[in-house]
Amino acid sequence: MALTNYLGQSLICSLIFTGYGLALVDKVSPPLELLVALAVFAAQAAFSHWWLRRHRYGPVEWFLRALTHGRLPAKQVQPT
Repeated sequence: MALTNYLGQSLICSLIFTGYGLALVDKVSPPLELLVALAVFAAQAAFSHWWLRRHRYGPVEWFLRALTHGRLPAKQVQPT
């Protein structure tokens, strides 16, 4: 999930803070920017916890494995 979270956080924060998104970088205070980034992180942590209870890999990691191995990896977590 590390790559999925990294790409997701980059996309979300760029859409919030840069000119091709909401362009909030110069419109809000630095503490509010930090608060938004922490909220994105917390949401990603909750989503990652939920996702990894059901799947073996994150979505981007699964795709990357499929691309490099030439076959589809297992999606589901094996019950123990």
